[in-house]
Amino acid sequence: MMKRKDPNVFRILHSADWHLGKTLNELSREEEHELFLDWLLKQVKEYGVDVVLVAGDVFDTANPPKSAEKLYFNFVADLFKQTEACLVLVAGNHDSVTQLEAPKQVLQSVRTYVQGVVSENPSERLLLLPDDENPKVAIALVPFLREKDLRLGRLGESQQEVRTAISEGITRIYSETAEAVKQRNIGVPVIATGHLTVTGSSTSESERDIHIGGLGDVSSSVFPQEFAYVALGHLHRPQATENGRVRYSGSPIPLSFSEANDQKEVRIIDVTNEGVVQNAIEIPVFRKLTQLRTDFCDLEGKFGTLKAENAGGLTTWVEVVLTDHNGLVDANTEVRRLAQKYPFDILKVMLEGTSNRSLESFEQLSNQDVEDMLGNPHKVFERVLDQNDVSEEERKGLRLAYQQILEQVQQSL
Repeated sequence: MMKRKDPNVFRILHSADWHLGKTLNELSREEEHELFLDWLLKQVKEYGVDVVLVAGDVFDTANPPKSAEKLYFNFVADLFKQTEACLVLVAGNHDSVTQLEAPKQVLQSVRTYVQGVVSENPSERLLLLPDDENPKVAIALVPFLREKDLRLGRLGESQQEVRTAISEGITRIYSETAEAVKQRNIGVPVIATGHLTVTGSSTSESERDIHIGGLGDVSSSVFPQEFAYVALGHLHRPQATENGRVRYSGSPIPLSFSEANDQKEVRIIDVTNEGVVQNAIEIPVFRKLTQLRTDFCDLEGKFGTLKAENAGGLTTWVEVVLTDHNGLVDANTEVRRLAQKYPFDILKVMLEGTSNRSLESFEQLSNQDVEDMLGNPHKVFERVLDQNDVSEEERKGLRLAYQQILEQVQQSL
């Protein structure tokens, strides 16, 4: 049971991967996100949180819908008006740096601090809170590190050369930041942020590779001991490495059916005179997701026993994986027909044994969905891979080639 804050404690709430504007099979998650942000505000007030720290992927795309921006700015305003807490956000790989940082100066007036790109001066990466004169904690602001932050791309590089350069670049950024902590003689605990993949962590289907082919994976050893806690984003399952000092808070809602059974949480980091103490607050389920794996012959019976809990007042969403469709010409249509009388919605029908290929295609996308995908070339690339019989080994090579081409295009703009 989470305790109310002691007056001598400075309390930080670590969250990440909100992905505002996210869809699941072209259906909006806005209702769930609104319920989460309402819940989050209540936790800040109830437990006396001093800082809400979001470790990247505030939005799901570089061009989020206006409704997602509205949710974000409403939360910023409500946090300022209803609490004394600060909001600190760093960009993730899904976020547009320009879009996130555009209102940066205005947001500071409402105790909101945004870092879209890593500062060239390591000392400027350190944010002292609640203020410079009487700090209780320092936040080392390291957002998602893009290729240009880490290395100079060269044609003809091997996969191993790219991997090594990226790893060395990430290590350099955190080492420089830790050195700045020592040079400034900061006498308070330092909490570092990051948006990347730590080797050995558990992933889910909804995560997009940060660096194509997993080239950005690093060991937790890249985080110097000057950091009392490392608040990470990108992986959507709550998890920790290195005895909990380096930790992912996970996403607040399941972003794919592979996360349906995960217990979502936010982390509470209490900065005390004795050091840093951690706790978790479990996030309630705002909409239940269920994956149903069955033979088609048993499907209707499974539907009848399925518990469709309308968590948060929202209808349960179901993904059906058919282990044998018995030669049905249109299994997708037939599954949806059988489900019509039940109190849940079928979002997706898949066939096991065909790389779990969805029975839905590009032709079924709405005009808005097509526009959203065209605004994000990576989504188009990954969807084409999913719609074709491409082995995982082939995907690695194709992703590397795609990344190199993308770099050339971006550098020419």
